[in-house]
Formats: sequence, structure tokens, C-alpha cells
Amino acid sequence: MKGIDKPVRVIAIGEPGPIQEQIMAALAAHDEFQLVDVLTSSDRLMREVHAAEPDVLLVDDRLGGRPTLDIIDDLALQNPEAAIVAILPNEDPVKAQQVMLAGARAFIVQPFTQVNLLSTLRRVNELESRRVSAKNTAVTAQKESKRPVRTLTVFSPRGGAGTTTVAMNTALALLEETGKRVLLFEGKLFFGHLGVMMNIRTQNSLAELIPHANNMDEGLVRDVVTRHASGLDVLLAPGNIQVSQGIRPDDLYNVFVGVQNFYDYVIIDGGNALTENSVTLMDACDRIMLVANPDMASLRDTSQFIQIARTLAYPNEKMLILLNRVGIPGGLRLKDVETALHHLIFAHIPDDGPNALRSINRGVPIHLKYARNPITKAVRNLAKSITQLSTVEPESFNASPAVDRIHQEALLASSRLG
Repeated sequence: MKGIDKPVRVIAIGEPGPIQEQIMAALAAHDEFQLVDVLTSSDRLMREVHAAEPDVLLVDDRLGGRPTLDIIDDLALQNPEAAIVAILPNEDPVKAQQVMLAGARAFIVQPFTQVNLLSTLRRVNELESRRVSAKNTAVTAQKESKRPVRTLTVFSPRGGAGTTTVAMNTALALLEETGKRVLLFEGKLFFGHLGVMMNIRTQNSLAELIPHANNMDEGLVRDVVTRHASGLDVLLAPGNIQVSQGIRPDDLYNVFVGVQNFYDYVIIDGGNALTENSVTLMDACDRIMLVANPDMASLRDTSQFIQIARTLAYPNEKMLILLNRVGIPGGLRLKDVETALHHLIFAHIPDDGPNALRSINRGVPIHLKYARNPITKAVRNLAKSITQLSTVEPESFNASPAVDRIHQEALLASSRLG
């Protein structure tokens, strides 16, 4: 929130009418508040709010003829620094509880006077100032624990979205960009394709590391991983399905924790199956790159996974949305995808089906085969963006993730992903 010397930036969201006129009149008469925008449509709502960086969001009960409860929920998740004040049509305790649980910091009931509105905004501003002050104090005390993002799981709830291609080329781009030690980890235990797509022939797999996960040394890891011609280290999943079936979440977690001690970056091909093993890797990594395609079926599955991620208690910043195959004939536009997902796109990769297919068939990643291809350029930019991310080191981590009640409920919900 703003200090005394700067006005509190306010955005009003709701249908045109007397309520909006009352808000504009009240704020125009007081220099301590600045009405930066009035949004009367859900189109591009999230992007415009994000760009304006408001301190307070005044959200009316309806927008476009529909209730705004879901909008409040999305605004609270994507703009945690902005205080939401909900405008309710009547004194309904159930409705008040719903908006507060959705993320509103306060509410005001119609009809209200300008005095009521301004006093509510001042109180919210005061409370937010205290919260920010306390948060800054905590952040200052924890500066030493902040570190660059080192581990990332590439996942999509929909098969064929391109997770393996994205993971493989991102790992290669990171190796090229940083010159540091990078490991490509095949977390897709069943029907993985990394070996084929990189023309790797080896009998070694992460299963060889499981018996030694608690006392893993660099020499053992070097013997098991495969060094690709590019210099990238690759740890494949077992080629035997029966062996893969015997790998438990704890085994996978222990191997992941063990190998990351010897690498600066670990990129995981998480596949598209939401299982205890895949959730384990997503729990343990710093970021999840959620791959979506510009079609309604993919967006539906991606949207449902975002909802499931909330039940897994993943913070909003952990999710990075990557839109793959942008520009495909008949595909949705970038801004339409952001509107549909209520989520900003972290990066996007253009479509080049023929060259991508040739790379797969020849076992040569497109990043190496076509250095000037638009896909390669986009992945290089993606790698640069990843190197600029940071995270706070958690105090502790449960060594047995994905097996508690919340995770079991999320896995059950995954059956609806299609």
C-alpha cells in the first residue's frame, strides 16, 4: 500500500451505473485516493489489473450480468498485493463469508454513502500498510535464504502438448545460456520418449540410483547418467515397465534430491499423467512449467489443473504457464488464452510442426538441428527468463509428499482431466 505522501491507487470493477458514478465522485474529491481505472468488462480484466498495479480493487457484485465471486477469487490469487473490497447488494452474512473466503479484505453493503466508502478504504489502507510492513520485516530477515530457481518440472494434463520437446530443448538452452551443469531428468516413468528423441541408447536408468539414494556420490551419478553429444547430462526412466511400476514416490523423491546436489539446474520431463510420482516431483521442484496448446480442449484441462494445484497448496508464483504451438492454423490468440485461464502467460513458443517432427524422427533436438528456427529463438528467451527467477529456500520439506489426504483428493480430481 502507498504511504501518506502518495495517493492510494484504486481500480473500480463493475457494471456501469449509479454505483460506479458514486465511486468516481467520492474518489475525485479526495487527493489521498487516485482512481486509475474503471473496468466494466471481463475482457482482458486480469491483464489490465496486473499492468495497473493498484493498491485497492473495488469489486461490484456483478459484472457482465454474472456474479463476481470467481473474479474475486482469481484477482486475489494473481494480485496478492492489492486489497479487494467487495460491494454487496444487501446484508447477507452468507454472501459476506463467501467473498471473504474468496480473498476480499473487506466489504461494503449497498446502499452506502461516500463517507462509508472512504472510511472503509482508509481502514483497509491502514491494515494493508501494517501487513506490508510486517512482511518486509520478515523478508529482510530471510534475505540469506533467497536463491535462484534451480529445479523445474515441465508438465501438461493433456497428452501431446509437447512437454518432452519443451523440457529437452529448455535444458539444452540453459546449458548454452549458462555454461553450468544441467541435468535433464525423465520423470515420465511410463512410455517416455527422451531416449528416442535424443538418440540415446543405454541400459542405465534412475532405477540404478534408488538403492544408493541416501548415500549418493558424484562418481555413481556420473556412471548412471548419459552424457549427450551436446554436453547435456540425461537421466532416463527405466525402459522396463515392470521396473517403473515398482518405483514408489519416496524412491523418486530421494533420487531427485540426491542428483540435484551435483547440478546447477535440473529440468524434469513430468509428462501428462497426474500420479503420486508426478505430484512428488512437482512438490519438490522450485517451479512447475505448465504446457498448454492454443485449443479449447487443452485450455479446459489446463484450467482444471490450475484448480487442482490450489488444492495442493502450490503458491501462485510456482506455476509458469507456457503456451506451445502459437500461431497454429485455427488456434486461439495469446490474449484469448490469458483471458480463458485468468492467468498471465510466462512464455510462448511458435508452431513449426514439420521441423519439429523432423527433429523427433532424426533423434536430434530442434535446438541443435535448427539454430535459427523461431522455436529455438523462443526457447533461448525462455531459458534466459528462467535464469532470472528466484525462490526462497523452505525451512523444511516433507520427505513423503503426495501421499497425504490433500494430495489424494487432488489425484482423485485428476480423473476429470480427460
